[in-house]
Amino acid sequence: MKCLQSLYRHYRDYHSHGRNTLKYAGVVGAIGYPLFYLVYTEILPQPYENLAIRLIATIACVLLALRDRWPPRLQGWYLAYSYGVLLYCLPLFHVFMSLKNHGNLVFIADSFMAVFLLVLLTDWRNTVAMLFIGTGLGVLLYVTTTEHPALPADYIARLPTFVLIVVGGSLFKFSEKQLLNEKLRVATSLAGSIAHEMRNPLNQIQLGLDAMGNMLPAPTTQHENQTLSAEHIDRLYFHLTKGQMAIHSGLQVISMILNEVHAKAPDADQLVFLSAANTVEKALADYGYDSAEERQKVGVEVIHDFVFKGDETLVIFVLFNLIKNALFYFKAHPEARLTLTVDQSVIRVRDTGPGIPQAMLPRVFEPFQSMGKTGGTGLGLAYCRRTMQALGGEIRCASVLGQYTEFTLCFPTVSQTELDAHHQALWQQATSAFKTKRILVVDDMDVERRLLRQKLDGLPVHVDEAENGLQALHMLRQHRYDLILMDLSMPVLDGYATSERIRSGEVLNHQSVPIIACTNELPNIAKLKTAKVGMSGFVSKTCSRLELVQTLHQALEQPTQSDSEPAMLAGKTVLLADDDPYGRAIVRTWLQKHDVRVIEAAHGQAVLDHLSASSHCDMLVLDLNMPGLDGLQTTRAIRAQSSAYQQLPIVALTGHTDAATIESARTAGMDDFISKPVDAAVLVQTLVRRLKAAAQTVTASNTDTAQDRQPVATAGDLPLLDHRRLEAMRQDGVLDEFADDYLGLIAPLMTRLEQGLAARDLNSVEQAMHSLLGVSGNLGGMALHRLIRRIYAPVVAGRWPDDEDWLPQIRALTTQTVLALRAMLAGE
Repeated sequence: MKCLQSLYRHYRDYHSHGRNTLKYAGVVGAIGYPLFYLVYTEILPQPYENLAIRLIATIACVLLALRDRWPPRLQGWYLAYSYGVLLYCLPLFHVFMSLKNHGNLVFIADSFMAVFLLVLLTDWRNTVAMLFIGTGLGVLLYVTTTEHPALPADYIARLPTFVLIVVGGSLFKFSEKQLLNEKLRVATSLAGSIAHEMRNPLNQIQLGLDAMGNMLPAPTTQHENQTLSAEHIDRLYFHLTKGQMAIHSGLQVISMILNEVHAKAPDADQLVFLSAANTVEKALADYGYDSAEERQKVGVEVIHDFVFKGDETLVIFVLFNLIKNALFYFKAHPEARLTLTVDQSVIRVRDTGPGIPQAMLPRVFEPFQSMGKTGGTGLGLAYCRRTMQALGGEIRCASVLGQYTEFTLCFPTVSQTELDAHHQALWQQATSAFKTKRILVVDDMDVERRLLRQKLDGLPVHVDEAENGLQALHMLRQHRYDLILMDLSMPVLDGYATSERIRSGEVLNHQSVPIIACTNELPNIAKLKTAKVGMSGFVSKTCSRLELVQTLHQALEQPTQSDSEPAMLAGKTVLLADDDPYGRAIVRTWLQKHDVRVIEAAHGQAVLDHLSASSHCDMLVLDLNMPGLDGLQTTRAIRAQSSAYQQLPIVALTGHTDAATIESARTAGMDDFISKPVDAAVLVQTLVRRLKAAAQTVTASNTDTAQDRQPVATAGDLPLLDHRRLEAMRQDGVLDEFADDYLGLIAPLMTRLEQGLAARDLNSVEQAMHSLLGVSGNLGGMALHRLIRRIYAPVVAGRWPDDEDWLPQIRALTTQTVLALRAMLAGE
């Protein structure tokens, strides 16, 4: 009895996740048994047929197929019933019929089919059990119903083949089950690791929130008496920084795990020259330690700094892994210490923890290998090895049990010639950017000002000096400066207060000037504090000349926007008109992030109807090319009215930034221009600029944006995808929402384009190309967008493109773009 119960338990477990298999088997049997009865009696007559036993098999299979119609009180008996059906319909039925037909080839084939189905529908134990029991019952039925029973020799000769089918099928199923279990183990391990890695940063955030709560003054109805001391404010900044670091650390670890799971290789285009010492220092500063005591157990030793070519984030991930692995064992070995050593082309990570057994060392870099860790995936060291190999280096491990473990990161050597060429290129770029620029250096210490001057020596810049913030404000009123390099801690007026007064607009024409802090504070705290007062960035007072120049260069290249500027958009109403619904959705999403109320329209007439209804509106954003009333016609109609909306700011959305298009828009009365595909930052900056101009009743500037002044590049000059735009869309949730819809539009548009060319219908070609221009731009297809824009220019002017092979060019680049986008969306 126990044996039967065990068999049934295995059968139940086998079908616990796939009971529909039995239902479908019932459907096949309900059709097959009566069908083969007709075949064997009318088409291929056999020596023996039996309607009664086929009818029993058919009815049994019908009931098996109707599982969903079983009464609830009988549902619990379904598996037991299916066991009996399989036993009867497969081995018993087919053995009996084969013997009755003297083991002819037709029923030998039927028996093979029955064995295959039995292997498919049961685990190997029940396959063997059912074959023995069913065969025995089939033989017994044959013997009792036959006058002169005899076992056919041909049928007996096929028994080894039946056995081979059972063994082979069971082995294949076992292999498949192992693969399934491995996938399940990976998924479970991955989920568990992410949960484990999130626990630490969440705990740190909780501790920080508790500490900040303790610093708050006691609640009272006399709010004017509630104050915070300078010490408490510094502590609040400290805990805010710790919380941000915890979140950053958790996200980094999750990204590392996902990169390893997806086998995401480093992008060769993103590799830059890095200082090994600086990278190690940054990793140690950014790592989320559980406590100050844990941080004190980690040290760094720079014997000989070197420069390598790599991805800073990936190398820091590798160091995070090694630090995290070492610190995990420090709980059980509180006397252990961790030292990171920078030497000639290597970074050594050595801990004096428990060590690794020699037997495990050869497998330490294999996936899913770990020692004594219940919360990890075992992916970490595999990720480290793959990353180092992708960077052209390697990672080695040496350990003595009970003494130490040392991981050595070996980086490829960068030749001095290559390094000099890199530095020369950076210096030339900076020289071009700093040409004719004026920089104000603000520091109360003369030696610090002289040191900064020395680092800037050789650049084509004019440098002035101020001893404190008050003197700096006075000098800003006297001269126009392009950049300010300022100490934070100064008498009279410190750097924070000075920056706030500059950003408030106290000094004319300097509200958006880049301000770089020069500080000795910890990087993460400095980042938070300087951002709070509107500074553009910061550098350490001990930074190298190249680091200083790179930071200043970056600040000059990225225009500063105060935190208060996007806030101007909050509560405003923007009427957005574009015939592309997906393009409208993207712009709407970005504007709604700044609390902008967006009203949508698909054509110009809808805009006029809305304005005539006297509905409130602060600004118009109009696509130039819309069906019916386009953007230019709509603008002319609005400017010709005597209504309150005559002077309404109007911003053009256009895929063309040529002089003729811009001049036409200006003549029509448009105030500003945004090039398609729309960039979120440019969108916000443009709308803020228009709101400021409207508030100051200043005539709209006719100055092109930097983006509009750029010459149109050919497709060959550009990468296939605009990864910066796509990443911004992904972070805003726009990419996943609209990508499939956009990709679905491309094939019909290409068909329309080809049909228009075949019919020599220039108008149809223009419409299809206009839509493709918008789709490619919004989807981040940079090269395709620029190619279509170039070819589209003569079409919109009423003539065919000059290139004879323009359609094959578009078709080929469209195919490449779609494949690249689908690969990116799939995470490849």
